[in-house]
Amino acid sequence: MSRILFILIFSVVPLMATSDPNALTVHLLNYIASDYSGAVSSKNSVLDSFEYEEQLEFSQKILNQIRANKDLNKTSFEAEAVQLQKMVFEKAHPEKVKKLAEQMAEQLVQRTGISTKPEHSIDLVSGKKLYEQNCYQCHGAEGHGDGPSSGNFDPRPGNFASNKLQGKGPFHFYNVIKMGVPGTAMASFDYLTSEEIWNLSFYVSELQKGNRSTLSPENQSFLLKAHQALELCLSAFQNKEWDKARSFAISAYLDGIEPLEPKLNLKDPEFKAKLERALMDIRRRVDNGSSEREFASLVTGTQNLLDQAGVLIAHDNPSLWFTFSVSFGIFLREAFEAALLLITLLGVVRTFGNRSAVLAVHGGWGLAVALGLTAWFVSGWVLVLTGAQRELLEGGVSLFAVFILLYFGIWMHRKSEIGRWRNFMKEMVTLAKERKNILILGGIAFIGVFREVFETIVFLRALLLEAGGNHQMALALGVLSAFILVLVLSWLSVKLSARLPVRQLFMVSSWIMFFLSFVLLGKGIHALQETGLIPVTELGLGIRWDVVGLYPFYQTLGAQFALVLLLVVIKYWDSRALVGQARESLS
Repeated sequence: MSRILFILIFSVVPLMATSDPNALTVHLLNYIASDYSGAVSSKNSVLDSFEYEEQLEFSQKILNQIRANKDLNKTSFEAEAVQLQKMVFEKAHPEKVKKLAEQMAEQLVQRTGISTKPEHSIDLVSGKKLYEQNCYQCHGAEGHGDGPSSGNFDPRPGNFASNKLQGKGPFHFYNVIKMGVPGTAMASFDYLTSEEIWNLSFYVSELQKGNRSTLSPENQSFLLKAHQALELCLSAFQNKEWDKARSFAISAYLDGIEPLEPKLNLKDPEFKAKLERALMDIRRRVDNGSSEREFASLVTGTQNLLDQAGVLIAHDNPSLWFTFSVSFGIFLREAFEAALLLITLLGVVRTFGNRSAVLAVHGGWGLAVALGLTAWFVSGWVLVLTGAQRELLEGGVSLFAVFILLYFGIWMHRKSEIGRWRNFMKEMVTLAKERKNILILGGIAFIGVFREVFETIVFLRALLLEAGGNHQMALALGVLSAFILVLVLSWLSVKLSARLPVRQLFMVSSWIMFFLSFVLLGKGIHALQETGLIPVTELGLGIRWDVVGLYPFYQTLGAQFALVLLLVVIKYWDSRALVGQARESLS
């Protein structure tokens, strides 16, 4: 007989009197469904007399409970309870008894409205702590029934990985923990709150799957939040509660997957994108409509991806070389984007001949780096932010940067036109002295660099957590190597830009800013899509290129197309204006 959660006591503990007799009946039905096969063989013979006596007692108690319930007696439940008792008495085939007991339990849950799911987010860190305090002595660290006190019991405490317990979900463990097991040393843990019992139940369920040694409780909690949100999303969809379904779909990403994205991106960027597309597709189906069957299939498929994500980010002791190469690649990508912007700005401001403008640019990026370093050292501030806060911050900063870069890029492009160049050169001295323009330059440097610093911190923090503290040196060397390479590339770029005539420098710089605006516009809108602020409408193309901000959605591509169209219109009107000025000068 399986003993689900023993505690170190030496007296036989009776089944607790519960305030919900229906829950007790469901608990006993599940117990018969689980353990009857250990008492009676398929040939109708008794395998364990003590176990069989227990099954008889439970079947009688189920019948008594139903007859005592005025809402259930004189119904099909009573007839089924009588049939179940008769089958147990006659030593019926285990599969038939199991089927009837499970059917009765399911119908009773539906009839009485017993909650089979928690009403709060599961905290597996808390569940682990409760397990260590209450269950470790008997069941051991891995739940194999081999704890320090397991030898005091005959039979030994149950092994959660055993075939008998396969398929038992958290609700099963919740009932066992809350009510105990009659005639055994398994007492009721009724002193725990409902929330604590659910946390413990889910942790035991994870032990059953053998996940404890490979996936941290923190990561398990995030994946469970995603699973829970998707189940609630499906339930709301089936009840035609569209707003709730959409809210739960967004929560599955923001509260469950977004915190894990850096780790998933480190292990398998393509899989991360696949999981993100699946979650986006769920939101799209909620907004645009879908059959219940198709939607349920999509949710199930996405939950399978969540399970794959758990396997993917399971701790597997990455090598020092892995940590070095990944940190090198992350820093090189983000730092070079920032360096490209700074080189462009510094190349422009040096033409002003104003040292204050140069200092403003250096001050802007210096402040961004200082804030990033502070965030790194102050308890991983960036990772403490919720998924929604991170996406809102990233999206807001990106879109604001688009506005600033676009404004400054158009300004430089116009000043590079031949017809306006002479007038601009005359105005440069006055322009450079204006405090407003100097502050704008510093603001551009700050915003552009802060966004890259923010992303770098998120990914490097995730890498360090994944690799462990003994990989700090490998991570630092990767960052340092990338930094040196960025310095060399930046120096070469500065030398090249210094050879360009000022007008051509302005022209090249303006196009670089237009390109950065295009990239950040796509990334910013996509970040806001992930928070649910902007809808998701997928384009039937496999376009996805994070580096340049391309995503397969009408909203992102539409905004980028509008940006390109705006630049074309501005170029057209500027050309007409120049032609008009030329005609006036000739007349």
